[in-house]
Amino acid sequence: MFERIVMMTDLTDTSRRAFAPVAALAKRQRGTRVILVHAVVGSTEQYFLDEMIRKRIDANARKKVVERMQEMAADLGKHGVDVEPVVEVGSPFNVLPDVVQRYDADLVVLPTRTEHSLLRRISNSVTARAIRDHVVPVLTINDHFDPEKWSGFGPVVHPVDFGDQQRSGLKTAEDMAAATDSTIELVHVLRPINIASNYDDDARELARIIDKSQDDLQSRVEGGLAEVLGNVTKVKGECRVLRNDNAGVGIVDHLAACGAGLAVLPALGRDTVHTQLMGSVAEHVIRYAPCPVLVYDRPLAS
Repeated sequence: MFERIVMMTDLTDTSRRAFAPVAALAKRQRGTRVILVHAVVGSTEQYFLDEMIRKRIDANARKKVVERMQEMAADLGKHGVDVEPVVEVGSPFNVLPDVVQRYDADLVVLPTRTEHSLLRRISNSVTARAIRDHVVPVLTINDHFDPEKWSGFGPVVHPVDFGDQQRSGLKTAEDMAAATDSTIELVHVLRPINIASNYDDDARELARIIDKSQDDLQSRVEGGLAEVLGNVTKVKGECRVLRNDNAGVGIVDHLAACGAGLAVLPALGRDTVHTQLMGSVAEHVIRYAPCPVLVYDRPLAS
C-alpha cells in the first residue's frame, strides 16, 4: 500500500513519537522506503546575494544538521525499516510538495507540535497545505501521542458527518482498517440542546420535550450510521453516537476512551472557504488526538 513514505522532521522528540506508527506501516510491505526530510532555511530568501555565496550558505546550513539527521535516521532504522535521510534548503511549506513529487511518495507523515505557532491556525500551516493539496494521504502525529501506550492501528475510528465526502472518507477508513488487520468504528457527534429546567413547570415541560426529541434524533442518527456501516464489507465494524457540545472535543475524548489506534478524517477541501468552515473540528482532532490521524478522502492504493 505504501512503498515510499515521506516523513518531515524538525529534529525534535515529537518526530521520534512517529517512529512506531511509521515503522508499523513500512514493515507491512517488503521494499518500503522511508524518506526522512528536514528543511533548513539557508539562503532561501536572500536573492540579492551572489550565487556562489548562496551555495556556501546552503552548504553550511546542511552541514549543521547532517549529523543529527543521520542519527535520527539510524534510530528509525533500528525499527527495521529502510530510511533515507534528506536535507533540503527552503521552508517546509515549499519543500514538502517538491519532495513528494520527486520521490513519487504515496504517504506523507507530519509530526506536529501542539504549541507550535504555525498550528494556532492549521489553515496557514504546512499540515494544512498537505491536506488541501491531498495528492497523497497525510498522517499526522502530535505530541499528545504516547508511542509506549500505542498497540497498533485498531480500532480505526472514522467520524461521519453525512456530508458530500462521506463515501470517499469511509472508503479510506475501510482500506486502512483492512490493510492493518483492524476493525472500524463509525462515530457521529450530536450537540445536546440545553435549557434551564429548574424555574417553572413550562421550562421543565419544554426540557422534557427536547430530551425526547434528542432521543428520537439519536435513534435516527444511529439508523443512518448503521446504513453507512452497511457499505463496509472488508472489515468488521460498529457505530456509535456521541453527545458533546463541541464535535472536536467529543471525537478526541472518544478516541482516548476507546483506545483508538487511528482516526481517519476526510480532506478539508481545496477551496479556502470550505477549509475555514470545516477546519475547526479537523484542527482540534489533529492537534489533540491521542493516536495518529490520517487525512484523505479517496480509496488507498492497493
